[in-house]
Amino acid sequence: MSPPARRPGRVRLPRKIRPGTRRLEEPGQRLRCLVVADVPGEWIGVDLASGAFVRAQPGLRVGGSVRGTVVEFTIAENPEPRDPVRPELVVPAAAPVVTGLARRRRLRRLLHRLAAPGPRGANVLGTWGPSIAYVDLSGSDPSVVLLEVPYRTLELSRLERGETELAFSWAGVTHHVGVEDEALRRVADRARAGPMRALEIATSLGFRPEFVLVGMGPVVGGHARKVVFGLL
Repeated sequence: MSPPARRPGRVRLPRKIRPGTRRLEEPGQRLRCLVVADVPGEWIGVDLASGAFVRAQPGLRVGGSVRGTVVEFTIAENPEPRDPVRPELVVPAAAPVVTGLARRRRLRRLLHRLAAPGPRGANVLGTWGPSIAYVDLSGSDPSVVLLEVPYRTLELSRLERGETELAFSWAGVTHHVGVEDEALRRVADRARAGPMRALEIATSLGFRPEFVLVGMGPVVGGHARKVVFGLL
């Protein structure tokens, strides 16, 4: 993948976002996406033409964070059957090309528009539990959601079985979700005793997170688990 453009921030972010808008998805069509997460095996972005989420394989392994970068790529034919866990999945025909970097203020504005509404008592990804049975997935419901959360409710823990968990409050409910993001896992590894609170998390990340990106992760025992793809 090529290095970021010399003049970061000179990217055009959409001013009007309508969640649920269909994006281009046919082979040969070209997408321009803002990268918001890069996890093992895939990356997640926002299509800047429609505001729709995109999940793409493989991941963007470039030795550092690529969140906030804008990339372009041509969609290739996917030889695999449609994945109901990831209906937003596309396969780039070639490695995406970085065309710019979004300034933090503009990125925040876009994220505010993309965040899911959180009426009190709302659930996450259509379910209350930590996972959903594979056979119950329709293949048309979103598999990624952006949640705007109260910063001070964030709590990061390393569990005894070696997994990392993020707790946060959204829609008046406290959620506990496993973490897929490697940067957050490394932060949790540095915790001396007990869970890390919001200030410690922000200090370790170098910014104050306001959003949690949650999605459907690996299928284990016939169930797709909810996972945290990152803090933004």
